[in-house]
Amino acid sequence: MSTHKGTIEIKGLTVTFSRWRQTVKAIEGVNLTVPAGQWMVVVGHNGSGKSTLLRAISGLLTPNGGEIRIDGDSLGGLSSAQVAERVFHVHQDPLLGTAPTLTLFENLFVADAAAQNGGASRNDLLDKYSDLLRPLGLADRLKQLARYLSGGERQLLALTVARLRPAAVMLLDEPLAALDPVKAELCLEQIKALNDEGKTILQVTHDPNLAISAGDRTLVLRQGRFAYDEVGDRREADSLRKAWSLDAGGGISIWKK
Repeated sequence: MSTHKGTIEIKGLTVTFSRWRQTVKAIEGVNLTVPAGQWMVVVGHNGSGKSTLLRAISGLLTPNGGEIRIDGDSLGGLSSAQVAERVFHVHQDPLLGTAPTLTLFENLFVADAAAQNGGASRNDLLDKYSDLLRPLGLADRLKQLARYLSGGERQLLALTVARLRPAAVMLLDEPLAALDPVKAELCLEQIKALNDEGKTILQVTHDPNLAISAGDRTLVLRQGRFAYDEVGDRREADSLRKAWSLDAGGGISIWKK
């Protein structure tokens, strides 16, 4: 089967959990195709299934039904190492995306598949990583342990790590949450850079402004099903607002007019 790197195909995906002696369907029989290189923004209220969807695509949980394919290959037939070569997960908690006892240089080197193959001197890598970190204000801190970075700086480092990973699919679970506006804007620029480099991106957010302004496509999850799915200029604020707000009793207080 011929596909471009980073194509995601989901058919009949169902994920259930047992909670208080009841079976809860977090994802219920959804179908989805994300073309290679697309930047999809996924929104919905707490418990709507956003993080569950990302965890299923990353192989962190096993679905109860359906199938996920990455570049035509079933996720269930791939080893953990093979999944890691294709999919990279950036978590909301920046502590999960970097190694605190390694320097910034070492964090980037471990992620850099090209560097692992040899051929580049340490000075070459210092120049390469400095160029990546310079727009983030971290170029002069390559020798510093990651544990001394702020939360926002750790998230910037995690997204830079993502840029060096060979994976074509990037799953971003609210990477801008709890960041100050300056760091959030820098992180958004890193996400755009990932997309410009050809990565397929699924980004979960609670920010209603990003739902329309970021990426190529917006998906609303409501109670484990898709309530809205639109692309490009066809994304329309009123329709998105309605789809997003239904599972909160119709309230739209989260939206800025």
